Amino acid sequence: MVVLMLVVIAQLLLAKYSRAETPTYVISELTSGGQIPCQLNNFGGFVGRGSDPAVQKTKAMVWTNGKSHSKHWGILPGGEYSSGFAINDAGQVAGSSNTGNSMAPFIWKPGGNVERIPLLSGDICGQGFGINKHGHVVGYSSGPSGRRAFVWSGNAAIRNLGSLPGGSYSIARAVNDSDEVAGTSASPAGNRAVLWTHAGNTWDLGTLPGDVSSEAMAMNNAGDVVGYSKGPAGLRAFLWTKTGGMEGLSDKVSQAFAINDAGVVVGSFVSSSGDHAFVWKKQTGIMDLNDASSAALGVVLFEAHSINDKGQIIAMGKNSNEGSMGNMLASSEHEDCAPAPPTSFLLTPTAAK
Repeated sequence: MVVLMLVVIAQLLLAKYSRAETPTYVISELTSGGQIPCQLNNFGGFVGRGSDPAVQKTKAMVWTNGKSHSKHWGILPGGEYSSGFAINDAGQVAGSSNTGNSMAPFIWKPGGNVERIPLLSGDICGQGFGINKHGHVVGYSSGPSGRRAFVWSGNAAIRNLGSLPGGSYSIARAVNDSDEVAGTSASPAGNRAVLWTHAGNTWDLGTLPGDVSSEAMAMNNAGDVVGYSKGPAGLRAFLWTKTGGMEGLSDKVSQAFAINDAGVVVGSFVSSSGDHAFVWKKQTGIMDLNDASSAALGVVLFEAHSINDKGQIIAMGKNSNEGSMGNMLASSEHEDCAPAPPTSFLLTPTAAK
């Protein structure tokens, strides 16, 4: 009888713990009509791109307080298009702009102008994808030698991060506040997710068992890296840590796009009804972000691509009457915030309200 009571109490405590660990969100429409937020910081700042009807151009945009305080800002001379891809807590932005016949990485600082980041020697184009609290920017520089991952530290010269031995190209996606960089490098065995250490070493993060390639999409200040591994079963979201190596987050076709400093991961997975946005926590595993709140709004959230340390998430959505989105994850090429989603949403945990 005592044993039975202990089992019942344990089950009740487990159920209570599980409910406490399962987040609920307030979902609000963030942008629509071609405005595309890519990343958010911890203070309500968003960055992305949107149409500027005044000049009929697509420009990088920053939202300082959601959609109520958004503004367009510059394009490099000779250009017609720009996009912001990353924003730090100081409001500094990394992005890219065309300059007539090529793309160039840039940094923008509040109160200043768009500043072009120099390319590696001999290159003609590039893009900036990540920025840390110091204003250091990472991305790629491209020319006759192919794409080469770089880090730019303001007044210091741009630095080639290199590739794995035998690799022909590399691309950097994210940089943390310790100047560790995550990205992808070619290798004789196929593309590999990599971490470039502050000391200048390049770590091959490997693949999930049975897979042939991998790509890193984001990292946090602990040096945890997320992305996807590719093999016969398709794409599979992964989390890599310095202590545990690479682990799969789902047995479904999936990709991970962002991770915060608490180790919470967001991305997209393929369900029976099409692509669905997910959030992953170690305590709960992968969870579909579509719930009663999204159903009440009449939307299906199909990709989550940014999360901050407060647990706020930016997700792409569509009207639930539009039918299945199909398998958007069939391709290994994730375009940065493209194509334009019907609507973008901000998900705020109720605990943070």
